[in-house]
Amino acid sequence: MNRAELKAEAKKELRGNWGWAACIGLIIVILNGLIFGYNIKDDIGNFQGNNVVEVVKPYVTNGTFFLGTGLGFLSGFFMLSMVITFLHLSRGHKHNLFKAVFSVFTDNRFIPEFLNYLCSYIFQNLWTLLLVVPGIIKSYSYALTPYIVSDLVESGKEVHATTGITESRRLMVGHKWQLFVLDLSFLGWYLIGLLTLGIGFIWIVPYVQTTKANFYRQLAGDQFN
Repeated sequence: MNRAELKAEAKKELRGNWGWAACIGLIIVILNGLIFGYNIKDDIGNFQGNNVVEVVKPYVTNGTFFLGTGLGFLSGFFMLSMVITFLHLSRGHKHNLFKAVFSVFTDNRFIPEFLNYLCSYIFQNLWTLLLVVPGIIKSYSYALTPYIVSDLVESGKEVHATTGITESRRLMVGHKWQLFVLDLSFLGWYLIGLLTLGIGFIWIVPYVQTTKANFYRQLAGDQFN
């Protein structure tokens, strides 16, 4: 599927589920604020162009919402629940709100997802220390890691600390530019989110997440199930 088809499929999958999706986005943002001190103004600041690198990074895809340290790292890991939840939605499985919000901690996912997220986080930051562009390229290489780990865990396969990263690198060969352009195609929606003082992101993020879940499914097929 091309970009337009991926987005059309996402809209189809979200039809009748927009309220549910918005609730998940709102709850996760609130919990991030209460637990990790996340302020939506920080996120809006990135989208306003204060840091172009943050705009073009696949931060929504791989859960690295804030490539920083400490609480930012934990907050980014918590955001993986959205990745997993909307991957399931793209396959026709709709979780209840509690499981959707905390899906990264359920079904034996926590340890393998955390280890792969930690390694991905370290690798991306090390590459970024060299130059910004290599860091961005590597972030796209690792972008499918949480999806792969989730599928491997569900299929009962053994997952090591870099299993998802290795498979993501393999899948993304020849497809990093495709995902980069897909990210850029949402910039107009991000602008709308800004114009609504961040409120629009409650619906925009589920749309982006579901579209990227379809991107992953198109590349991976059933090889990790």
